[in-house]
Amino acid sequence: MFRPLGITVERNLLFHNAKEQQAFNKATDISGWVIDSAGVNAAGWGLTLSPADMDRIGQLYLNGGTWNGKRIVPEHWVRESTKEHSRWKNRNLPYGYLWWVHADGYAAMGDGGNVTYVNTKKNMVVSISSLFKRKARDRIELIQSYIEPMFEV
Repeated sequence: MFRPLGITVERNLLFHNAKEQQAFNKATDISGWVIDSAGVNAAGWGLTLSPADMDRIGQLYLNGGTWNGKRIVPEHWVRESTKEHSRWKNRNLPYGYLWWVHADGYAAMGDGGNVTYVNTKKNMVVSISSLFKRKARDRIELIQSYIEPMFEV
């Protein structure tokens, strides 16, 4: 999926100890994807992307799975993965398949506050990349309160 979008993941990252993983969590210049000892990329975490790369994935989904007129992700998967399948009870947040679902679209929230936010009604994608911050859940509120109002329907 990455190559057609022009996304390059520079290298695989294997941690041999906790110190290496802690250094990864604090680094600002690492490009890669975490793998396990069998060489399998981690699912759900450990992928480092630039905000531009994150935007490309958001735009791919906003386009229903197409990029430059070419089908990359099946349209039915885009619909299925961005609808509610479970709910985080602590905050009453609906969750799809790796996407948090909101009234006007969906968002992928990464570790430490990274987010790709898609508003399907306003035809917009916003991505924010930040240093690692525990329990960083304020990015959606920031986007909805300050950035989203700048986009008129």
